[in-house]
Amino acid sequence: MKKWLNFTNLPKLSKRMDLAVLYWLILGISLFSVIYAFIINWGLGLIWLGVVLIALRYGINTTQAASQDTEEYLNDLTYRVSRTEQEALIEMPIGIILLDKSGHIDWVNPYVQSYLGQQDIIGLLLKDVDAGLSLAVKNYTADNQAHQIDWLNRVFKVAVQENLHVVYLMDVTPSVEIQQQFQNHRLIGGLISVDNYEEVTDGLSDSESSKLRTYVTSELSDWAVTHGLYLRRLSPVSYLLFGYQTGLRAAEDDKFGVVKSIREATAQQNSPLTLSMGIAYGQEDINKLIKLAQTNLDLALGRGGDQVVVKSEDAPARFYGGTTNPMEKRTRVRARVVSQTIAELMDQADQVMMVGHNMPDLDSIGAALGLWRFAQTRNKPAYVVVDEGNIYSDIQLLLTELRKSSADDDRPGYAIGSSIIDEESAVPQATERTLLILVDHAKADLTGAPELLEKLGSHLVVIDHHRLAERGLNQKPLLSYIEPYASSTSELVAELLQYQNQSDAPITKIEATAMLGGIQIDTKNFTLRTGSRTFDAASYLRANGADSNLIQAFMKEKFSDFQARTHLINMTKIEDQAAIVVGENDQIYPGVITAQAADELLQISGVDASFVITKRRDGRVGISARSTGNYNVQTVMEAMGGGGHLSNAATQIKGINTDDAYRQLMDAIASQAEKAE
Repeated sequence: MKKWLNFTNLPKLSKRMDLAVLYWLILGISLFSVIYAFIINWGLGLIWLGVVLIALRYGINTTQAASQDTEEYLNDLTYRVSRTEQEALIEMPIGIILLDKSGHIDWVNPYVQSYLGQQDIIGLLLKDVDAGLSLAVKNYTADNQAHQIDWLNRVFKVAVQENLHVVYLMDVTPSVEIQQQFQNHRLIGGLISVDNYEEVTDGLSDSESSKLRTYVTSELSDWAVTHGLYLRRLSPVSYLLFGYQTGLRAAEDDKFGVVKSIREATAQQNSPLTLSMGIAYGQEDINKLIKLAQTNLDLALGRGGDQVVVKSEDAPARFYGGTTNPMEKRTRVRARVVSQTIAELMDQADQVMMVGHNMPDLDSIGAALGLWRFAQTRNKPAYVVVDEGNIYSDIQLLLTELRKSSADDDRPGYAIGSSIIDEESAVPQATERTLLILVDHAKADLTGAPELLEKLGSHLVVIDHHRLAERGLNQKPLLSYIEPYASSTSELVAELLQYQNQSDAPITKIEATAMLGGIQIDTKNFTLRTGSRTFDAASYLRANGADSNLIQAFMKEKFSDFQARTHLINMTKIEDQAAIVVGENDQIYPGVITAQAADELLQISGVDASFVITKRRDGRVGISARSTGNYNVQTVMEAMGGGGHLSNAATQIKGINTDDAYRQLMDAIASQAEKAE
């Protein structure tokens, strides 16, 4: 009976509380029913006892069999899972590398070994096997779980299980190749313009012009074919370009050498032609692509031409070329049209406000005064906005002379002294119909009245002679008259003024003097960036009373300024035909002193460029850069966040000292030298 009623499984069942409760409940009910059956009748009790014992035996056997089946199933499942894990480590298409705590390789699965071939890396440090893989493992973080590396001529994504020192490698080469192929075949579009075709061919015969045009087209076509690009001539001076990213990369690798080769070849024929290109990429819509290409071409032309601008909508522009002085391209017809357009804009406005750059020089103030006179010819109220708390001594002398000369003159168009206001007065006075004119600058961070610019951004005109910067204004001007070919902004304004009727409000002596002074300052007394139009403008101003002696009076400097400039020059170091001055970190130098020192350094024999680094009053570090024209200081300053001309540029940098600025300057010079090679 004991063997027949084997309760050895009861402890196992009792391990599960729910089954144990059910078992004992059934057993209790069975015993109660047996006792109740004996009470009723002994015979019935014996029969019922037999039934209960048989049922109990059957239940125990069934439970025992089920327990054994479950245990066998679990053991089999455990074995299969374990075997599967082992097979997966060996067979699955994911590389696995086990490391010890010191970074040595303990084991690699056959998948990794299949890439290694006969190479045995067991026991080696991971960094000795591959530095890139070791760095990816070292830099692995939970936030950035996949690091992509190149190893064994494949591309792997790397994941790390740090607690077990396990490195997982997933071969993503096919997907990377597909992605790269997609990128390589993304469309690029470009527009090419011959900058000075009409000027060069003006005196040539039809056959010579045709020959020159054919040469340019042939060179461009050969260059396009070489790089897998499609070229189509639209007119004698413009071309359309299409291609893929691979072709663009190839063209960038040779730095668009076709621009230089055409310029040099045509110069040898006494017909120097220059090209400008605007190339766009990253757009799926072909209309937007060409529109962006036109914007890039406009930027290239605004920077003086003879260069290439490559830019997508979101990425910064890449510049190629622009290493030569721009050739004069503007015509008197364009000047007359611009003059008339400005007159119409003034007529539509209720008042006009002129703003120069911060810390204005004679060119900035002179141009603003010329436009004030322009507004008087249109009988329009006008104001010159100047922060007199941040001006140099020459501008202070000019403003004093202006107020003195107009103090007793109440004739219309002569009370200029009261028309010089600061930004604090200009902002509340400005209305929705006020026209704002920026002179001698086209960058928001250089303006002398940022709040006024923000308020009147929708009614804006820009007149400037500096090369256009990539990041200039957030607002789109109603008119941009940016001519890098001009010597100064005063020259441009003097030319515009001549197309207006001044019979009722003629230009005054002091205004003409200020504008001529601006021209002299920017041309270093007519020695740099001068053309026939420069002397025409100067002649016009002289004929209207411009006084050279008064200019010299304005430009007289304090003895302390002379000492400061001399001190800077005494710290000059010559490095690779560049004169470099690094001012003290605890000494403040006015910007004009820094610029004058840079100008004087060009007088040293063997110096092609000069860079003067000083601390400014506002805490920033300023760099004034100058060159003789054989060195492009503009690209160097642009690399440091500034800009300017090929031979005259500058930048201001926040949050560093002069020594840091010097190191950044040397890096920028080295970088531009590499690009030029």
